[in-house]
Formats: sequence, structure tokens, C-alpha cells
Amino acid sequence: MYNWRKICGMTLALSLAAGVLTIPSFAATRKKINSVTVNVESHIELGARYGEEEIEIETRGKNYTYDYYEIENFGFEWMEEDVPEITIYLRADEGYYFALTKASAVKLTGATYVKASKQDSSETLALKVKLPSMAEMVGQETTVTLTDGGYAKWGEIRGAGSYELRLYRNGNGVGANYQSTDQLFYDYTSQMGKPGSYQVKVRAVNKQNTDNKGKWMESETVTISSEMAEAIRNGTAAGLPVSGEWRNEGNGWWYEHEDGTYTKNNWEEIDKKWYLFDENGYMRTGWVEWNGERYYCDEETGEMLKNTTTPDGYILDNEGHLKNK
Repeated sequence: MYNWRKICGMTLALSLAAGVLTIPSFAATRKKINSVTVNVESHIELGARYGEEEIEIETRGKNYTYDYYEIENFGFEWMEEDVPEITIYLRADEGYYFALTKASAVKLTGATYVKASKQDSSETLALKVKLPSMAEMVGQETTVTLTDGGYAKWGEIRGAGSYELRLYRNGNGVGANYQSTDQLFYDYTSQMGKPGSYQVKVRAVNKQNTDNKGKWMESETVTISSEMAEAIRNGTAAGLPVSGEWRNEGNGWWYEHEDGTYTKNNWEEIDKKWYLFDENGYMRTGWVEWNGERYYCDEETGEMLKNTTTPDGYILDNEGHLKNK
């Protein structure tokens, strides 16, 4: 029994020695990959569920390819407080292996390096990175409407600080530039005074990083006849369509839409008059500030005054801006 175990031990030792001798020989047949370059393009909408994000990964180097990525965050949908983290898996070509030894060997664009680890005899590189904060993203798409009275309107998009718009007539852009607004509507009556087929496109611009913009959203096409165009030019066309009812239960006035919703922390045109509502949805009166401009809303009706003089002697222009600041 003793001799058998000894023989087996010698056999094992010889086998291990043979294995050790073969490792350097095996490594010598493979070539090193000393650095990697990876470009990450991500578009993640606020409120989208995990797995619905759009992440494109491109490698810019030889002898390795992108395999797949995994989400490292916990949860079900992307929220504003999230900082997305993913692990990108790179695969070495046959006859190569990853020999990276420091972070500077990883060149990244569109993401921030966290760490890297080698797997599968260094044939796989697991690269953990952070993507831009979700606070710099915008939410999912909404419905855009262009009315035959010359107004565009759309729903609020999470993360948006403003919106870019472009009006098209018969498939061609109207004017040379995009329009920009922080409202949820836009008055196109000055640009829809000719007959034709009109459409508007809108996209959200992130409030923290204005370089991050959402997808273009399109309205249905609206055909403006000669009679409708004349009504728009004369100012007799229907205004921004709002259907609802004024309500007051002791804390102030608010305007409840027919679907039960109401405007909060924004302007709304009702019966061709503009009103500003606070964060709780109550109509504001007196002097108000909005995006660096001062306006005056009538103390009784709440209507924004324009092209007139306020009760305390200040002049307002035809947009309602205070002229003599």
C-alpha cells in the first residue's frame, strides 16, 4: 500500500511537472493585447425599463471584438437618480490574450472607466464602466399635436428643460432656424398664414446637459385651406384648444381639464388669454417671474396683461414682458 501511494505520488509529481513545462510553451504561442479602445454611445430614456436602453459599443483596435454587455444597476426602470453601470465583455481573437496591467491601457469615449478584469485564461476582458447620469437624460416620447388654428402642443417629458421645434409646410422647413421654448406649446399663427400641408417636429433638450436631446417627435399633417389660412392671418382662428372648467374650493382658482388633469408650474392659454399656475396648480396673480422675465397677471382675473401699463405704473410690451425694468 505504501509503495502504491508513493508511485502514485511520483506519477502525479511528474504529471504536474510536465504541465508546468507546457504552460510557458502554450503562452509563447499566443500574442499579447496590451491596450484596448472602446467607444460607447448610449441613449437611455427616463422611465424606460431595464433592457429597453439603446447602447452601442464599438471597438477600435485589432485582435479583439466586442461580445456583449451586462447592466450592473439594481431596479426595474431608469430613474433620474441613477448612474448607469455596465460591464462590457471583449473577446480576444484566436491566438491572442489580454495582457493589460494598468487603467491607462483602456481608452474610453462615452463612458468612465471603473475597473477591468481578465477571465477565461485572459481571453476575455470584463470592462466595468459608468455611463452619463440619468439626470442628463430625457424621458420617453409623447404625442405632438398641430392644430388647424396654428398652435403646436405636446406632453411634458421628464428631464427636459426646454424643447426644440421645427415647422414644415409641404415637406419643407418654414424659416431658416429651429424654434426653442420651455413651454408645452408654441404659437405658429404667424407662420401658418398660407394654404398647404403643415407638420411640426419637436424634441426635448435636457435641463442639465443641453447637448443631450431626445428623439424628434412628429405631429400628424394638418391641411390648411385658403379660408383657414385667412382666419389665421386675421386672428379669428380657434386658439390653443383647452377644454375644462375653473374651480375654487377656498385655496385659490385652478383650471381642471375634462380628463381631470390640471396645469402645474406652467403657463396655459385658455380662451385666448394666458394664465400662470403654481406648483400646486393654483392660478397666480400680480407680479410673477418666469425664466428671467417679469410679467403681471391681473389681481382679479389672473389674465396675463400685455401691451399696457400695470396698476403700479410699469409698461408691458406686446409679449407681456416688463419694459422699464
